[in-house]
Amino acid sequence: MSSLGLTKERRRMVVVLLLGSVLVVLNQTLLSPALPYIMNAMNVDATTVQWLTSVYSMTEAVVIPLAAWFMGRFRTRTLFIGGMGIFAIGSLVLTIAPVFPVLILGRVLQACATGVMMVMVMSLILLSFSRENRGQAMGLVSLVIAFAPVIGPTVGGFLVEAVGWRALFLIVMVLAVLVMILASRSLVNYDGFPNTSADALSAIFSTIGLVSLLYGLSSFSSSSNPALCVALMVIGIIFVALFARRQMSLEQPMLRLEVLKSRRYRNAVITMALLQAVLIGLTVLMPLYIQNVLGYSALVSGLAILPGALIGAFLGLLGGRIYDRSGIRGIALVSSLILVVGGIGMVLYRADSGLGAVIFINILTSAGSQLLFTPLNTWGVNSLDNRLVQHATSVTNTTNQVGASLGTALIMSFSAFGESFAAPDASAIERTFTGYHLSFIVALIIIVVVFFAVLVFVRNKSTDTVLQISEGAEEAPAPAVQTVGDVMDTDPLSLPSTATIGQATQAFAKSNYSGAVILDEQNKVCGFISNSDILKLFGDRMEVVAGGGSGFSVLHMADDSNVQDRAASVSQINVMDIATKQVVSVSPKMNLEEACLQLAEKRLKVLPVIDDGKLVGVLRRHSLMQRLAGLFNAENAKLTASGSTTVPA
Repeated sequence: MSSLGLTKERRRMVVVLLLGSVLVVLNQTLLSPALPYIMNAMNVDATTVQWLTSVYSMTEAVVIPLAAWFMGRFRTRTLFIGGMGIFAIGSLVLTIAPVFPVLILGRVLQACATGVMMVMVMSLILLSFSRENRGQAMGLVSLVIAFAPVIGPTVGGFLVEAVGWRALFLIVMVLAVLVMILASRSLVNYDGFPNTSADALSAIFSTIGLVSLLYGLSSFSSSSNPALCVALMVIGIIFVALFARRQMSLEQPMLRLEVLKSRRYRNAVITMALLQAVLIGLTVLMPLYIQNVLGYSALVSGLAILPGALIGAFLGLLGGRIYDRSGIRGIALVSSLILVVGGIGMVLYRADSGLGAVIFINILTSAGSQLLFTPLNTWGVNSLDNRLVQHATSVTNTTNQVGASLGTALIMSFSAFGESFAAPDASAIERTFTGYHLSFIVALIIIVVVFFAVLVFVRNKSTDTVLQISEGAEEAPAPAVQTVGDVMDTDPLSLPSTATIGQATQAFAKSNYSGAVILDEQNKVCGFISNSDILKLFGDRMEVVAGGGSGFSVLHMADDSNVQDRAASVSQINVMDIATKQVVSVSPKMNLEEACLQLAEKRLKVLPVIDDGKLVGVLRRHSLMQRLAGLFNAENAKLTASGSTTVPA
């Protein structure tokens, strides 16, 4: 993270935020191996015990739209530590629960904390990084979100066997307390989240709508009364629509759905919901296919899915880095094509497919979806004003929850429906496979829709537009002076990597620059040297002996050493011997405010501007202050002319 423009304090904060994310996301699947033990201890059946999982998802979905309100009303440090505290209390309740309803209460407390914290963590991490590095930031979050659930059942199974199911929750509580302690020492407040209204009617509409919609979708494939599920879905859609309408009419809405006015964000969030539908639907379907059709055990099915999940998690991080360097178009097309190939491979599964082929195809689908998801998410959020990030994160997480439920319901419903297409004399396995085959076809259709959405709507643009937070905001170009490219000096001082200290000194003397960028044979940036580096070397009063043109050794000099001899020895040293190799740089597309923060926090006078590894300019404090002075004078002149303030002479 040191190469992403973060200060030491911000790096510590991001680490704590990620630790909290790991814990709450891991907790979602950590419980799975404990369910049979809880059934025996609490004397409940499988249908009842599954509510420990279902109520967690539904509570989280209800809380997510409220997260933006919490973030606007409470300081981020207080909210994070308080959320982890509620999560720890929920874990304690689960540890000591005497009856099953108390277990449900503990899971509800955990889910309430998770719903708010995940939105806050994603928003804070996004805002901690510049727009040019947000792809890598979202890659880190995606790595956590994708990796933690994968290892959850394995870790949970080990702990349940080793210490018992109650001790499992006790360990989670202790870890939550440790994260709280770390947060109290390293987390700082972010004051950029605007306040939103605490509208009771909005909360009621949101809760009824999402609970009805998600419960109807989740129960549709297994319910004995499909009509009731459809009715719940209709009720849910009506109340979600009422919620959306009310947000548009409120002067200070609880959730700013105006983020959907950004075409770019809207395209991204719809495509991500479709991706989530495929990903979660296949997560449910694949173990069933491996066990019920291919005849392998539950352990084998889990291990077969593991490589795809792990590779996909790390590819999410890679996708973010590629997006930061090259934009969205290339990585989106490549990843969606990989996803299409994986979808075609699933349709070609047979009732006797080899396990190796199944694992390979699953790797393709997981890799394609995760490689696309992170850049797509970052691309969408980058089209919004920073003050809208918390609302966008809430909207994204909510639509992803709906997409996941829709995908599971759709894929599993076609699985049951497809069995009727089997031949009359087909065996039980063949009938089951016919249903699964139809589900794979449905998944491929959704994947193809995703591909065409990417092909048509996801594009790089030469100038980004930012949706502002003002009332009735339109997607409009940002102010004229907003990027580093607008204010950078385009004739930077540069030196070849073969230059000597003497040549560098001459270059500094002939220019008004205080620093020079060093370029290698391919004109790529390989170092940075300042006039302070040369002065420090000369003033250290150390005897310097050049060696081989690149290496040198130093020996203590006597106090009466000759200055002329000193200058002669220093002048022959290669610049790369004292240059900074890890060059702090910015992109010409970076926001001006973020570049100013870089200069101030890192105490730099010159900041190289690099595009595709090549030097295109430098940002200097002197030039920047001249430009800012002009901007400030213009604004003061406007205020003076309007009589709204008095500007001192």
